[in-house]
Amino acid sequence: MVNLISAAKTAVAAYASAISLAGNSSIPYSTTAAAMVELYHPNFTSFTLGAVTVFPDNAFARAAIEANLAQYNNSGLGTDFRYERSRIEAVGGTSAVVWITWRIVPAQRELGGNGGMGKGTGWTFTDVYGFRVPAEGQSGAWEWSNADDEYEKLAENYPGFFS
Repeated sequence: MVNLISAAKTAVAAYASAISLAGNSSIPYSTTAAAMVELYHPNFTSFTLGAVTVFPDNAFARAAIEANLAQYNNSGLGTDFRYERSRIEAVGGTSAVVWITWRIVPAQRELGGNGGMGKGTGWTFTDVYGFRVPAEGQSGAWEWSNADDEYEKLAENYPGFFS
């Protein structure tokens, strides 16, 4: 039998490690994206503020992640995402819901009209992921995510991101 919670914890650690690559400016976004999509099942589905995006394959997912990282960087916010904590709840023998709280640390000392948030402080947000281990002996991966909190906090803390 699959030890679902252990598999999910392993996926969280691997995903946090992959995302942390984005904070190192000497590592290309393509490397970060490739590491991240290793943890996506085919047809991974992203739900964000009512928008639904299906990533039909890893090539599509890599391109979307690279574009998203470039948007963060080009906005002046940067791509220093840090793992804070997670919570995992099984919802069956092969699936779990995983809440991961991240901290974004702004690259600039002050960001567009947000009250002078200092570099190094940033804010936290929680993304929710659907995790599945398809069969015994296979690696688990994300089937879906909900990033509403990420984008709501982004709009609150850095309104210029969306302009």
